[in-house]
Amino acid sequence: MRTSKDISLPLPRHWIVALMGTVASAAAMAQTTPNLPTERQIDDAFRQVLETPSDMGRGMNYAQLLVQAGNYEGGVAALERLLLDPNAPATVRLELAVLYYRLGSYGMAESLLNTALEDARLQGEQRHLAETLLRDTRKRNQISRVDGQMILGLRAQTNPASRTSESQVLAAGTLVPVDPAYRPKSDTDVQLTLQLNHEYDLETQNQATVVSSLVAQVVKFSSSSGSRLQPNQVAPYNLALAEVTSGVRFKPVQDASSGLTLRPHVIAATLSAQGKNLLTAGGLGLDVNNRFSERLLLEAGIEHRQFSYANRIDVPDADALGGPDNLLRARLSRELDPGRVLSGELRARTHRTDRAFYDYDAYEARVTYSATYANPLPQMTGAWTTWFWGSVQSRGYGAPDPAVDPLKKRQDTDWRVGVGNTVPLSDKWSLLMQLEHTRTRSNLPNHRWKNTALLLAVSYRL
Repeated sequence: MRTSKDISLPLPRHWIVALMGTVASAAAMAQTTPNLPTERQIDDAFRQVLETPSDMGRGMNYAQLLVQAGNYEGGVAALERLLLDPNAPATVRLELAVLYYRLGSYGMAESLLNTALEDARLQGEQRHLAETLLRDTRKRNQISRVDGQMILGLRAQTNPASRTSESQVLAAGTLVPVDPAYRPKSDTDVQLTLQLNHEYDLETQNQATVVSSLVAQVVKFSSSSGSRLQPNQVAPYNLALAEVTSGVRFKPVQDASSGLTLRPHVIAATLSAQGKNLLTAGGLGLDVNNRFSERLLLEAGIEHRQFSYANRIDVPDADALGGPDNLLRARLSRELDPGRVLSGELRARTHRTDRAFYDYDAYEARVTYSATYANPLPQMTGAWTTWFWGSVQSRGYGAPDPAVDPLKKRQDTDWRVGVGNTVPLSDKWSLLMQLEHTRTRSNLPNHRWKNTALLLAVSYRL
């Protein structure tokens, strides 16, 4: 069941940004004074509307200022008033459809888009964007729908095996030189990632929807071949991962204005290395999302997994490595302006095994800023998205590892910074570029390492 308060964040967001940015008329934008505070501009625009209610340019300017301030419902009301004029431009319906889409009222958005596309005055980039949004809106109005993406990429890394950058390491508390075979070595890999999401609307008053997801990834390193296992593997492992989750998302509060949803779900995952099973995991999770406003979203959750490692010649003490893993996360996202989002995330994780020196508690803080903007290449359509992130994670282990240092517990701190960019090639295809640098500082030289990874990939939206 679809309402105007569906809290899911409509995707892909670059369509919305492109629509909200390109539909604006030049006359309306000319009336905006950027150096004035937004509240003052809104007040001035409202007075101008009262002076000449029939002035379409002033009405559009007022609606757009409300949207820039995050008052989407006010923008809806202002645009609906303009539709009282039978000669209103088709762009009014297009902008109104965008706002209803943002509010999750996909039925209203589809109706407005159909009407706008029947108007011959809607041409060029605006018509293309309206057609693109209509296809997505029709999909969202279906009871059962599937979406996702497939990514094929080539990645280069300076130290994919996470080898120490120190010349000496500890062995039973004694410093020994690092074997040349285990020094950092660069490598490249080809990776294929598939992400599928399925939603089935149960059409209940609490918007209950069965939400399932599949994430699968295969990574093949250029230096690894075959499936033979050996102790003390030197080359990076070729990996294959699959994880499935499924659960019912619903609104626990019967209030049309509430943006709170819950999703209890089950989790199943498996990971293989060099073509043979490495571990399996199963567990339960709970997602808690709350949209406080059109621009402020809280996404939180807790997950419990039980890990089980396979007995392999290259995994000593496999029976002792399995155990419970608990994750608590919370992310707060603020849309600063259409297309500009700032988010902060906190994570706490506990991992337990049958050996205390494998147990650890980890705490992570992450900040991400993303910006979606008009395509700088005039011959291409679609909007670009660039994002930057940085994170720090502290990880403390439960006991000293006698094979490294019998008197000192391991304590690591991971630092990560990165930048990424997506370039749309068509409605379905995009180019993805991502650069990330990781550095781990540790009180034990065995675990001090750094790595820089560059990913170039193409993405196909299903």
